[in-house]
Amino acid sequence: MGQDNSKCPHQTLAEKRYKVERPKTKKVSSGSATDRSNLSQAEPKSSNLRLTVSSCDVSAEPIAESPSRKQSCEISEEDQSLANAPSKTRSKHFLTRRERILLEQSWRKTRKTGADHVGSKIFFMVLTAQPDIKPIFGLEKIPNGRLKYDPRFRQHALVYTKTLDFVIRNLDYPGKIEVFFENLGKRHVAMQGRGFEPGYWETFAECMTQAAVEWEANRQRPTLGAWRNLISIIISFMRRGFDEENGKNRLYSYGGSSGAPYSSRNRRSVSPFATSVH
Repeated sequence: MGQDNSKCPHQTLAEKRYKVERPKTKKVSSGSATDRSNLSQAEPKSSNLRLTVSSCDVSAEPIAESPSRKQSCEISEEDQSLANAPSKTRSKHFLTRRERILLEQSWRKTRKTGADHVGSKIFFMVLTAQPDIKPIFGLEKIPNGRLKYDPRFRQHALVYTKTLDFVIRNLDYPGKIEVFFENLGKRHVAMQGRGFEPGYWETFAECMTQAAVEWEANRQRPTLGAWRNLISIIISFMRRGFDEENGKNRLYSYGGSSGAPYSSRNRRSVSPFATSVH
């Protein structure tokens, strides 16, 4: 016994007999050498498993998300291209939001007095302010006192009204207004043979502004300013289209063409604003 105790001074009799009774400490909790070796062998497997899973996650992430990411990139590039599109497809508005509201309110006032009355008033003011415009509309033989009763006068006056109504209804679409009046300016090139001059547009602008002053009773200065800005922009669009088309016709005539391309057209009365209005 003494010899055994000297060999194992730290073991009790119960430990020698059963080999399991010694209280386990933190150091012993890791197990025997065999257990520790098993644990060390198991840990690499789990670590390998974790590495394998993580590597799968990494490799799967671009595979699963790359199409959507690519699609989102394509969409963002498309939106960017639309934002950088030319002015005709995505134009910056030429009027402020307040000016557009004032114009809509003002136009509603004129509708209460009758839309035909508005166009008739403007057209009458244009013809009386610039009598040499009458031949363009076939009204050169009609006295001023009889103009409002002439069917041709009323027809052209209605075209004026429809044109203004088109503008007010499309104030939120500046590109549409721009294209419309550029095309209208191009149509005026054909009327030079009947005596049209681009300076007549200034007469229309003055008469249009004066008509707005009268139906607003000169009470709403911001509204009158909005009308002036709108008419000025409209005239600038028409001038641009007119100059562009006129330049093409000059190049056409310089190229050896016999006669102007519009010389064979019938000289019937056509309103400068007579075009499709939607």
